[in-house]
Amino acid sequence: MFFQNSQYKNELDSIQKSQAVIYFEPNGTIISANQHFLSVMGYSLDEIKGKHHSMFVDPQYTSSPEYYDFWQKLSRGEHQVAQFKRYGKGGKEVWIEASYNPITNSHGKVIKIVKYATDITKQKLENADHLGQIEAIGKSQAVIHFDTNGIILTANDNFLSTMGYTLDEIKGKHHSLFAEPAYAESDTYKEFWDTLRAGQFQTGQFRRLGKGGKEVWIEASYNPILDMDGKPFKIVKYATDITKQKFQDADYSGQINAADKSQAVIHFHLDGTIIKANKNFLDAMGYTLEDIQGKHHRIFTEPAYAQSDAYKEFWAKLNAGEYQSGEYKRIGKNGREVWIIASYNPILDMNGRPFKVVKFATDITGQMSARIDSRNLTSQMHETIQAVAGAAEEMTASVAEISSNMSTSNNAVTDIAHKIQETNDIMLSLQNTTKSMETVVDMIRNIAGQVNLLALNATIEASRAGDAGKGFAVVASEVKNLANEVSKATDDIAGKISILQDMSTQAAESAASVNQATGAVKQSVGAVASAIEEQSAVTREIASNMQQASNGVDNLNKCIQKLSSAA
Repeated sequence: MFFQNSQYKNELDSIQKSQAVIYFEPNGTIISANQHFLSVMGYSLDEIKGKHHSMFVDPQYTSSPEYYDFWQKLSRGEHQVAQFKRYGKGGKEVWIEASYNPITNSHGKVIKIVKYATDITKQKLENADHLGQIEAIGKSQAVIHFDTNGIILTANDNFLSTMGYTLDEIKGKHHSLFAEPAYAESDTYKEFWDTLRAGQFQTGQFRRLGKGGKEVWIEASYNPILDMDGKPFKIVKYATDITKQKFQDADYSGQINAADKSQAVIHFHLDGTIIKANKNFLDAMGYTLEDIQGKHHRIFTEPAYAQSDAYKEFWAKLNAGEYQSGEYKRIGKNGREVWIIASYNPILDMNGRPFKVVKFATDITGQMSARIDSRNLTSQMHETIQAVAGAAEEMTASVAEISSNMSTSNNAVTDIAHKIQETNDIMLSLQNTTKSMETVVDMIRNIAGQVNLLALNATIEASRAGDAGKGFAVVASEVKNLANEVSKATDDIAGKISILQDMSTQAAESAASVNQATGAVKQSVGAVASAIEEQSAVTREIASNMQQASNGVDNLNKCIQKLSSAA
């Protein structure tokens, strides 16, 4: 008996050391408390002894039927075991895991109450924190619970909304409902669940299928929940819908890949040190990545520019987050001149601060050479057009002078034609006169013949008269001689007139030919003068057009220069 009592005492001493212990009258009045209890509640024994248990509870609870019933049960000898929220000194919140134990006498009457308690405030607060976090996660994330075989137990509204299902449509079904059939039958999928059943969590981005085959991308963690023995008894998945972000990333990635294929791309640290470059850039500049990686951007610039304030300002603006774009002259491997049209783009971190610079560039060396050649050609064209315009002006002046001379020639030919016409008229008059003289000569010849005939008759009559007619015969002979001489003179005149007439006819015919030729010359001179006048007008128009062309070339050259400057 003594040994048993000693054992009880040792057990009570052990309880006193490990637990908070307080004694109450059956009505709740405090009799005593151990130091452990006093430390938990923050009081001394004198501050609580003789006072009622209600000093440790919420005032509203002390006046409630539940609190009254609590003490009634204890006074009847009924134990009370639970987690209780109590208040220590200064209103400090204290959570205890406690048992209220009625102590009875030999007659079974409750004579006091002993409470054994463990301070679980820290654990409770941690649990509350965990519960709050879980509730917060449940509000912000898609949550679904599975057993270890993948059977769906429950899911929150966020998950159901994301996947397009109701809880009744998925509860009791397998997780493979959300996976592509081919993947659900794969060894990879089986291994996924084997890993979870082994207590290993799984995280990552997963492609899943919602209701109707809708593609859904999630950022998720599959978390095995362990029992008291450390064995998984269910799986909880916390997920965030990243479908929109995933599609945006795919779009951005596609754009970046497209730019990487079509453009020269190079990455720099903010200090200008080269991180990496794509093949297009390396080909444009003639380097390999090993040639340039880790070196400064200035290897692509002329030394004088690399030392200039403008170059320092260029990188200062990039470091301030200001992008730079334009046409740039750069130096490739072996000093080869390379022209690019490029944008230098500061890349910002999550805080909006630049952390690197990416340049997208297009090699326009060929275009720039063509542009320079074009400027040179337009300059040469301008000079040529100016020379042609000057020659056209000189031609215009020469044509004007020729036109003036031809006009003078035309007037002279006209005068000559008039003179020849007058001469022709005179020759025709002379021809007519010689014809009239021929008639007169014929009349004289007839008269001379008649005189000669009369002289012959007179001679015959004188010979008949004899001596009386001798004197008359002499006169008749003289008259006959004279008549013969007149006849000879008349024949000579007729011959002269005939010659004169032939000459007049020839002169008239020559004058007519000359007149006709002069008319033709006049017509030709007029045509030439007209043609020269037309040529003069055309030449003037050419000169005007060449001047306009010269102005146009000037404007074109200016436009090319402006485009070069603007670009």
